[in-house]
Amino acid sequence: MNKNQQKMVHFSNVMQQVMNGTEAEQERLNPQFTALRAAIDAGTSASFDAATYAQTKQQFEAGTNHYAALLETLAAPSAPARFIGAHKLLVAAYRDFVAACQAMTESLHDAPGSLDVSAFNAAEKAQDAATERMMVQLSKITRLA
Repeated sequence: MNKNQQKMVHFSNVMQQVMNGTEAEQERLNPQFTALRAAIDAGTSASFDAATYAQTKQQFEAGTNHYAALLETLAAPSAPARFIGAHKLLVAAYRDFVAACQAMTESLHDAPGSLDVSAFNAAEKAQDAATERMMVQLSKITRLA
């Protein structure tokens, strides 16, 4: 295997590792997010169980830290020449995703009654937009491969 092929294999492995890690983390956090989203939508977030809320906040903090570590992994490899642009845009979209996750975590504050619903909703929209941009770049990388 020549040097360019080795670089491509490494790049591909990193992409797969980061995307699999991201998907696994999202699946792990989804039950907490869904419960909180349902309470917000029902207008009952202020009466959310305090222990569950504290656990959700802790899980979101851990998830955000995990996403930040995955961002570092994603940004680390030098992409093969034909993927440089898409890789840079993917890293930027992932960075925005991590920032939106951090904003969502910060919107929780310390107790259910202090949840900043507008910040939570804005963070959710920002996560969705960043995820869409990530998918576009992953699709480009896949087409170019």
